[in-house]
Amino acid sequence: MDSSVCEINIIDTYYQDTVAHNVDEAVFKDLICYNAIMQNGSIYEIEDLTTHKRYKDHSYVKSPPYFQYYCSAKLTNKNGRTVGSIYVLDTNPKCVSIEQKEQLRQLALLVMDTIEYESKYRDLKTKLAVLGDDIHKINHDVRTPIDGIVGISDLLLEEKNHADFPSQEITIIKEAAESILDIIDGVLEGLDIGNYEFEEQNKKQLSHNVKQLKQLFRPPSKAKMLSLTFVNKIDTGLKVSHSFSLKLLQIISNLLSNAIKFTSQNGSIEVTLSQETDKNSDILNFTVKDSGEGMTAEQITAFNNSAPVARSADTNSEQSFGRGLAYVKQMVAQTGGTISVETAPNNGTKFFCSLPIPVDNFGKLLSSLRESQNDR
Repeated sequence: MDSSVCEINIIDTYYQDTVAHNVDEAVFKDLICYNAIMQNGSIYEIEDLTTHKRYKDHSYVKSPPYFQYYCSAKLTNKNGRTVGSIYVLDTNPKCVSIEQKEQLRQLALLVMDTIEYESKYRDLKTKLAVLGDDIHKINHDVRTPIDGIVGISDLLLEEKNHADFPSQEITIIKEAAESILDIIDGVLEGLDIGNYEFEEQNKKQLSHNVKQLKQLFRPPSKAKMLSLTFVNKIDTGLKVSHSFSLKLLQIISNLLSNAIKFTSQNGSIEVTLSQETDKNSDILNFTVKDSGEGMTAEQITAFNNSAPVARSADTNSEQSFGRGLAYVKQMVAQTGGTISVETAPNNGTKFFCSLPIPVDNFGKLLSSLRESQNDR
């Protein structure tokens, strides 16, 4: 607009606030901005303030800085409510081109988008804080009974005095409960810390994830007389970050839970994990295959296209709400991976998932710095 002053004015019935103002406060407190947003049309222009009956006697026109030109574009939100304007002031009277006015209008749209994004960010930040509090409350409510299960299991294992005492079953109960506590701790620690030092100190072997999954899902599989098999083709020494380990556990847990739910008695479930290198990056591949009823063609298409998956009845004729699959899709997307599903009548369901294993660039940088220091 080739003007010396540009400001953003936010206004409502009672308050007025100007952003980035660089002139005397009396100017942006003036009702000129209120008059501008009350006009029809998005652009309000006064070519010469000194000849305008409404503004010619105002202090900023009659005395320094002697403004003579004003042009503004409304800031209107998506609901159609005008909340302010972006305007320019100049000490010379003039008339700008239609193209310049359109540019000012486009700038107003960008300003409004920024305001709305900041508002959404603040709302999400508040909701995230509330969610964090809720998770800590759930932790308290869930941890107490699970701690009780672990404690009672320890007492029973210490006091066994019969040859037919079910020590193996009680040990499985204890290990499953401890795995749940590990997951809860992982979620809470990720929320509270989430920094490099924490990730570095809490790296885990992928084989530990497999062990946890066995502890968690062997009891429900055994109760339903299902064959649960894990085929681990991953390097046993491979370690991954805490956050990646937690996401992997959550993804496979949801898929296994579904597999158990939709597989009839005496069926089978198989989890296969493998590792490959693609363009100098490591990829974790895994499949979860069951011999259950399988998904319909419509459900497969919906899942593979990231659309909502219709509900299905499990083996107990209870309706599933399909939220688990949506959650899995979200978790896989967060890791930058891919997931798809295949099925055939009477052949069950098979999920294919590939997750890029995070590269520890920061750790490599630290190592190279230490090596360069040792070489000196």
